[in-house]
Amino acid sequence: MKTRAISSLFLLFTITLGIISMSPASFADHSEVTITPISGSGSGSGCELTEDGCYNPSTATVDVGGVVIFSNTDGAAHTFSSGVPSDDIIGLEFNSGMLSAGDSAEWTPENVGEFPYFCMIHPWMDGLIIVQEVEESHTEEVEESHTEEVEESHT
Repeated sequence: MKTRAISSLFLLFTITLGIISMSPASFADHSEVTITPISGSGSGSGCELTEDGCYNPSTATVDVGGVVIFSNTDGAAHTFSSGVPSDDIIGLEFNSGMLSAGDSAEWTPENVGEFPYFCMIHPWMDGLIIVQEVEESHTEEVEESHTEEVEESHT
């Protein structure tokens, strides 16, 4: 009986430790993301030559039905337009129009996919939005896993 109690406590401790040590990214909420231009990106600062790009984040992930907020925190006017400068069709998925400093626009994606975008005023500024299916709650997965492990330990 004492061994079984110790085993159960050890199992509970191991599960708790595993949950705590998981990367925060595995619990990331992708229901909303805000994208901002890097300060000075419209002045040809060379941001396009860096790994981080001209937007923060340069690659954003959001769930279908989530909200993408395009917020112009830079001093220069910018657009957030889907597509790439060489495309014939620009802004098919979204187009913020010209946003002055402090302005913002929103887009609610309806389809899964990867959506490149850029600034029509400063075409060297580009980024990518990844739209994914809504993931199940991680809490439900942990509870199911814990229930299965407890049932296995009682057999």
